[in-house]
Amino acid sequence: MLLYANKNPGCRDVLKAVMFDWDGTLYNSVVPTYKSYLDVMDAFGLPQMNLQEFRERSRPNYHAYYLYLGIPEEDWSAADAIWIDCYARHKKECVLFDGVANALQTLSEMSVKLGLVSSGSRERVAREIAEEGIRPYFDILLFGDDVGFECAKPAPDTLLMAIDRARVSSSEVLYVGDMAEDILMGKKAGAKTAAVLCGFATSRMLVGAQPDFILNDVSSLPEIVKKDV
Repeated sequence: MLLYANKNPGCRDVLKAVMFDWDGTLYNSVVPTYKSYLDVMDAFGLPQMNLQEFRERSRPNYHAYYLYLGIPEEDWSAADAIWIDCYARHKKECVLFDGVANALQTLSEMSVKLGLVSSGSRERVAREIAEEGIRPYFDILLFGDDVGFECAKPAPDTLLMAIDRARVSSSEVLYVGDMAEDILMGKKAGAKTAAVLCGFATSRMLVGAQPDFILNDVSSLPEIVKKDV
């Protein structure tokens, strides 16, 4: 369901591409990710937090989140190993959000280019996309390690690379994500933006980022895109 649309978005170019975040936008990995960070916090003797607190404080750049938690850089490899082990144990809980496959199929039938721009690693996210059977829908796939995690969201580097590969202009792109950093990245790249409420960030944080659209999830996205193609 569309909950909000910017009433004065300025000059509206025809949409030629839709780019997506992965975790929390198309893929429901919120709770396994939270549990994995709890294991990291426990291993380093850090205070635990509930899921609501995690949603308010988590960041797509996990190195920045480690720093926020107080984990020094020399311990990041150890933290990574703990996180990966826990995530693997809870991986079976991860699924596509309802309506994702249908939305991607409908958008692809509209001759809109589809891309995925994720802060996650290529090794993990590409494998998950293949496991879910949705790889054929995407024209472009870019990941956090393709440009270096120092250029992670909200820096626009990865999205701009995807836009260049799609051979469209930024104003012809809609970027869809579940965190304020996703919306900020889209704005910095000059793209339209849509926030979904099903993922990591709270509604308050997403409203504050002022996206062009706010949706419960991506299932209603084709109806929005139809108006702009």
